[in-house]
Amino acid sequence: MTLLTLGDIHDAVKWTPELTLAAESADAVILAGDLTSFGSPDDVAGIIDDITRFNPTCYAIAGNCDSMEIESLLAERDINLNGRGLLIGDSIGICGVSGSNRTPFGTPLEFTEEELADTLAAGWQEIREASVRIVAHHAPPYGTKCDRIRPGLHKGVRLFRSFCEQEQPELVICGHIHEARGTDTIGKTLVVNGGMAARGHGSVVEISEGEVRVSLI
Repeated sequence: MTLLTLGDIHDAVKWTPELTLAAESADAVILAGDLTSFGSPDDVAGIIDDITRFNPTCYAIAGNCDSMEIESLLAERDINLNGRGLLIGDSIGICGVSGSNRTPFGTPLEFTEEELADTLAAGWQEIREASVRIVAHHAPPYGTKCDRIRPGLHKGVRLFRSFCEQEQPELVICGHIHEARGTDTIGKTLVVNGGMAARGHGSVVEISEGEVRVSLI
């Protein structure tokens, strides 16, 4: 199975030839939050319609720059992963967490780390027996290359890191920290921050016989 991850869309995907080909070739597209920059549900509906021109199957979480109304739209479209687990194919489970931990900016979807962890636990219960477990949360786990805003300064979620250390999902998909595009590991967990789709970035996840490989676009 092949997945395309798109995070930090911030109102429009920059459809480079490479990103377009990846979208058309993927089995599903996973949207990792910040679909808008403080936009409306109508804006998100347009973004989803744009993406589904290339691939009809997508799932999403909202980011801290989105709103509860956008969260509701994702639920109405039945593509919302927040606090929810589902199977893609026969054996690949995915669950998600919308929003972020607290920021200095007072953005619309910010939560305490405990609230984020509770949402993650609810979705995880539905996929923990899957052969490959994928967690999509907008904010990255703490202390990796994927949450570093500059050398020595990390802004991820500590309870997400603790979760990875304890549960060891095969893959974590995140975004939020624009400058921290890259991959890292926490034990056996592969973590990817695909960067800003608004700049033509994303990541391709290939899953075969329980093995997970990621390449950045």
